Amino acid sequence: MDSFIFISLCLLLWLLPLPFGGNIEWAVLGLEVVVWALFLTYLSSLLGPRQAVAPPVSSRYRPVYFFTGLFFLVALAQLVPWPDNVVRIISPAVWSWRQSLVKTGLFESTGFRAQTFSLSPWASAYELVRYLSYAAFVFLLSKTLTSRAKIRALTFTLVSAGVFQSLYGLSEFFGGTNRIFTWVNRYYSGSAFGTFVNRDHYSAFLEMLFPLSLGYFLVRSEFFTLKPGLSWRQKVVRFGQEQVQKSLLFIIPPLVIGLGLFFSRCRSGIIIFVVTFFLTLLLLSLTSISGRQKTEKKLVRAVVLLVLLGVVLVGIDPVLERFTQGGFFDRNRLLFYTYTLDLISDYPVLGCGLGTYVQAINHYLTKDFNVILTHAHNDYLEMLAEAGLVGGVALILAAILSFALALSSWMKSRDPMAKGLGLGALMGVFAILFHSLTDFSLRMPGNALVWLSLFVLAVKAPAILENRKGP
Repeated sequence: MDSFIFISLCLLLWLLPLPFGGNIEWAVLGLEVVVWALFLTYLSSLLGPRQAVAPPVSSRYRPVYFFTGLFFLVALAQLVPWPDNVVRIISPAVWSWRQSLVKTGLFESTGFRAQTFSLSPWASAYELVRYLSYAAFVFLLSKTLTSRAKIRALTFTLVSAGVFQSLYGLSEFFGGTNRIFTWVNRYYSGSAFGTFVNRDHYSAFLEMLFPLSLGYFLVRSEFFTLKPGLSWRQKVVRFGQEQVQKSLLFIIPPLVIGLGLFFSRCRSGIIIFVVTFFLTLLLLSLTSISGRQKTEKKLVRAVVLLVLLGVVLVGIDPVLERFTQGGFFDRNRLLFYTYTLDLISDYPVLGCGLGTYVQAINHYLTKDFNVILTHAHNDYLEMLAEAGLVGGVALILAAILSFALALSSWMKSRDPMAKGLGLGALMGVFAILFHSLTDFSLRMPGNALVWLSLFVLAVKAPAILENRKGP
């Protein structure tokens, strides 16, 4: 049963980004239905014979559970009707907003004797179900990721999804059709965007998977078996062996994914590509995967240089245009951040409600952007606005603490696969933690599932591979 659940999760992970990044109603519904059906299946399997289970996560992660639980507690508190006086004390802005509705004559004052902290309880309930589905996905993946073979399968699922998105995006971009299957995307016709409407979200998807594909290449590479002091003739003979030739195939995924990332023409994505490259070299300086630190660093540099060479050969002009036209940074985003900070200051404790940013922010806009501002273009600020300082800080701390603990476990691990895949997964997680400062890519369900899967891989791989030497 565990294998069935694991395969189903991998299929969901691969397929969800296809319908516009998973960011349409029926795709979100499908995600929720599949995850909860699998969750019920898992619970029913507990009644049968016990199956192999992964080593439990260290007790060091208890603070992560606490902060995550606190976030969900706040989300639930936003939906519960509270006495009028309680809402007036804890969230005066919510109380004042509803009083303004009474003054307009739209509602009677008796209708607000009990109020929710969320401006729109239905919108917050919708978001809460999605967040709970994410939590159930993480739980199921963590429980069913029990062997070396499954770690390889999860890695293959993630990397192959990245390769597909990159190839599809590049083919539509250079073909000039600019389609997502049959729909023509006129908003980003000058960039590769895969099956995502927004090129920035497409770039974020590839940002997460490029490091993982690079880490897997380091694991599967046979260059580490070369003994020092070999002559050129001996090296040529060694590279002619079939196993080494097969290992060269694993350099293709990072090259393809890297090219797709650059031709997304996302400035943040390209900058993060460079940052993760140097951070990867730094981590390899502190510890190695195979014991051949210099060789590993040379291979990483070689892959990055090949990606850059490919960009130059294919045509670097479209990429350079993004940095030379319209300025380096979008000034409108600074205004978005200012408006969002004003929103946070008015709803500091419990926020305005999950999923209500689009309704709440309108009061603070002093400039007409000719579009509806649906997101803050900063996931941290948007979460603080919607969940308040209590829930927002709790969730942010849970993510940062999880990353720090996973990095600590990676530093101590000795298994080459745990080191290589752990490095790639951690860099993928870091990429989105960084990118979230200037975008809202984690609001895309397809990106969110990949990011959470990388977290599970980074946390569980060392425990499984260090303790279980399975096939």
